[in-house]
Amino acid sequence: MFEFGPILRTLWRNKTGALLIMLQTALTLAIVVNAAFIITQRQAKIDRPTGLDDANTFSLSIVPTQAGDKNFADVERDLITLNQLPGIVSATIVNSAPLSSSGSTSTMRSEDNKPGIGEVEANVFNTDQRGMDTFGLKLLAGRNFTANDMTVTSSLEGKTPSVCILTRQLADNLFGKGVDPVGKMITPGVQVIGVASDTIGAYPNSDVAGDVVLVPLFYTNFNLRYLIRVKPGQLDEMMKKVPQVLNELDSQRVITGVRSLQDYKHSAYRSDQATISMLSVTMVLISLVTGLGVVGLTLLWVNQRRKQIGTRRALGATKLMVVRYFLVENGIIIGAGILLGCALALFANHLMVQHYQMMALNGGYLVGGVVAVWLLGLLAALVPAWRAAQISPSLATRSV
Repeated sequence: MFEFGPILRTLWRNKTGALLIMLQTALTLAIVVNAAFIITQRQAKIDRPTGLDDANTFSLSIVPTQAGDKNFADVERDLITLNQLPGIVSATIVNSAPLSSSGSTSTMRSEDNKPGIGEVEANVFNTDQRGMDTFGLKLLAGRNFTANDMTVTSSLEGKTPSVCILTRQLADNLFGKGVDPVGKMITPGVQVIGVASDTIGAYPNSDVAGDVVLVPLFYTNFNLRYLIRVKPGQLDEMMKKVPQVLNELDSQRVITGVRSLQDYKHSAYRSDQATISMLSVTMVLISLVTGLGVVGLTLLWVNQRRKQIGTRRALGATKLMVVRYFLVENGIIIGAGILLGCALALFANHLMVQHYQMMALNGGYLVGGVVAVWLLGLLAALVPAWRAAQISPSLATRSV
């Protein structure tokens, strides 16, 4: 019914063109499938919840014009003033801005050191009793910090806070899934007093994302940074107003680095966005090239077989039969390319898993890619096949 014998013999006589389209189809499938998989992973990473009220939060740095350690009483004065401003939800001190790809990390271990649970590299935020509210975190267990928990010291003195709050993810990694860590100790001699909802912290692109610990600590010899959370719709206004208020409190300092968490987030994911854009364009271009290749080859074969087509039409072949012939012919080429493309796609993914720590390819992407490439090939062949069906028997059999 589908004349596989004549079609295969014709393809064998024109094997160069058929082979090129087959290889092009295979490469298209391998590239499109892996590109789509990478795009989905990168987009999921960008879209994952930060755990923060990043749309309404910004940070700034304060640089004194005079050398010397900071006075914590001045910091408290600033924060009390800021927290009384209309439009501000909460303001706190931080050692680094969330989502900034810059901050502090420390290796932690539970003091009971259960088998199978080892060291965890955690993102450390030095903050105060206002930190939880400013970050937008929920207290899942235990209690929040109080003013009495604060440790105010120079980093040269080596003092450490006695208490901390862990995110749920870090608590699970340190003590085991679902274990209540409140009251337990982590090295070096710090008691867990609370568990907070998860946040990816300062390092969105790092393995420590989500492993976050808050400690009530202020280093007098470190750079001073405030984190300010505002009411919805107040961000732009407060980013202008807060520096003015701080300068009115103390003009002997420079306010710098006023930047929203959304801006930090966009910067952190800039490479992911660029990868998504580049791969999307690549997918479109290679699909277009493959489609045009199928169209061109089919048109060439139609022109080369005008007499053959006219003869078939004169012998009673309908237009539908002519269309079907060329679609089956292209279907065989595309099918062979798809088989090779599946192998190439899996091999390419295997290499990326081995060398770039990527996830193994989901079979659904391969199935979707097969369907998409098959449809691309058939649709590309449809117009030339329909043109072949319009060839008049009398015109096609005329002497040339």
